[in-house]
Amino acid sequence: MNREFLLNLMFLIAINLLVKPFFIFGIDLNVQNMVGAESYGWYFSLFNFSYLFSILGDLGLQQYNNRRIAQHSYLLDKYFPTFLLIKSALAVGLLIVAFTVAWIMQYDWASFYLLLFLLLNQVFIGFILFFRSNISGLQHYRLDSFVSILDKLLMIIFCSFLIWGPWQDNFRIEWFVYAQTLAYGLAALVALFMVMRYMKDRIQFNWRWTTIVAIIKQTLPFALTVFLMTIYLRVDGVMIERLIPGTEGDKEAGIYAAGYRILDAVNIIGLLFANLLLPMFAKMLKDKESIVELALLSFKIIFTITVSFSITTAFWSKSIVELMYTQNTESIAPVLALLVFCFNIMGTSYIFGTLLTANSNMREMNRIFLVGVFLNIVSNIFLIQWYGAWGAAITTLVTQGLIVLGQIVLVHKIFKFSFPKQLLLRMVIFVLSVIAINWLVGQWVSIHWILAYILCGLLSVIVAIATKILELNSILSIFKTKTI
Repeated sequence: MNREFLLNLMFLIAINLLVKPFFIFGIDLNVQNMVGAESYGWYFSLFNFSYLFSILGDLGLQQYNNRRIAQHSYLLDKYFPTFLLIKSALAVGLLIVAFTVAWIMQYDWASFYLLLFLLLNQVFIGFILFFRSNISGLQHYRLDSFVSILDKLLMIIFCSFLIWGPWQDNFRIEWFVYAQTLAYGLAALVALFMVMRYMKDRIQFNWRWTTIVAIIKQTLPFALTVFLMTIYLRVDGVMIERLIPGTEGDKEAGIYAAGYRILDAVNIIGLLFANLLLPMFAKMLKDKESIVELALLSFKIIFTITVSFSITTAFWSKSIVELMYTQNTESIAPVLALLVFCFNIMGTSYIFGTLLTANSNMREMNRIFLVGVFLNIVSNIFLIQWYGAWGAAITTLVTQGLIVLGQIVLVHKIFKFSFPKQLLLRMVIFVLSVIAINWLVGQWVSIHWILAYILCGLLSVIVAIATKILELNSILSIFKTKTI
């Protein structure tokens, strides 16, 4: 299983690095620079608002289905039509509830119009993720990898015409949203046809209330987990725009969005780990195999990546922001320097949170998330009004840190899992070494900052190998093994 994990992880990262960074830094970044911080901040706030309701279109079906199909692949023909009906009904409910809340919050008509397309995007994304949960649950990881980048690939094609075409001078943020809707819709159709290829029988819809109620009861704990995670990850952007009046609120939301963009980009790596590990952990737990070796292997890889990236990016945040943005660079840099450390925390969460999800420890995790959401909202109410986007970044970092600490304690309690003392010592040495590398290169090496950034990253990986956080011999021996 370790060999299968490494092979598919390498393939996943490779194809995602070819597509998603170009979308985030070539398309999304250009859009913000073209429309300005206020207009993009307006879009970012509405996007986060729509994201908060995405759970209503899923109710935990995706994670429940992924785990279920991974353990019992023969259930695809039985569950898929029913889940598709439930997803369609939930999509209608999502639109009704979201628009009702938007009306209560007194959004203007322009916001209502853009929100319609953003909510449709959430519906299409929900269907894509559901279809992918079937593909990966059937252990077709490489096909799932292709579907995972299809929407971004289509957006790159559509947005390239809009951004660099003859009409670029009249570009509006609405065009960006229209391109998203078209790309997500087409990707959802392609994913649907892919799933249907693996079904032995034709889809036959049968609305049975007893079956549907039974399924929803089983998925509700998963739904609550996703809902609480969505709140503490996305409520910041909405609260900034709502708590700070006038255009200043849109501006601060835009600053936060600019700092969050890099975190969003690298967070793709953590998501890849989670999507790959969930069906693997689920199958291993069903077969009563030990998960310790795979959990440690995946943690050491993600730890090396996140620490190397976050510390190096924080050291060179000012130069990075000045390269990426044309406005508000002095305000964005400190926000980025804080937010990038969330990558370490979220990376760890994608390992241990996924393990807990595979083992259906949703009730225990939800208690942790409830505390995290409460702290996040209360802290944001004060810190956003005092410090704007920077205050929201502080809240995000602290909240996520406490949540991941709770997950680690929970994994130790349930699986008797603990980090070897030697590994903990190596981790401390590694972190201090990466800090020292960046400081020394910044002080003593006279080269362009981009080259310095790359040099620090490479040296960090070498240190990870030297401290045996990454054990090359063990990894190479896994690849040489023919058995999975």
